[in-house]
Amino acid sequence: MTKQHGVLGLLGICVVVLVLSVAGLASDFVTHLVGNIDGLLLLMICLMMGGLFSLMLFQMAKEEGWLPSLHKKQSAPANPGPNEPGEGK
Repeated sequence: MTKQHGVLGLLGICVVVLVLSVAGLASDFVTHLVGNIDGLLLLMICLMMGGLFSLMLFQMAKEEGWLPSLHKKQSAPANPGPNEPGEGK
């Protein structure tokens, strides 16, 4: 298995869990479960799973270079010349 296959597999898992989390949130509101403890637990679990896997997806996209870097590359500082003998005495 190449690295590209591993990345695509991880991408697929993250997207599937995100879609299931959104579907769980939608079903929570459609069935009016938000008012009781079961609905609140479903809401919190869907938000937690969606948040964790979206962070994983974001981190993977940043590592693969799919997102532009926010940090600008700074130029290297000028290299000072060699110290002259007798300097600093």
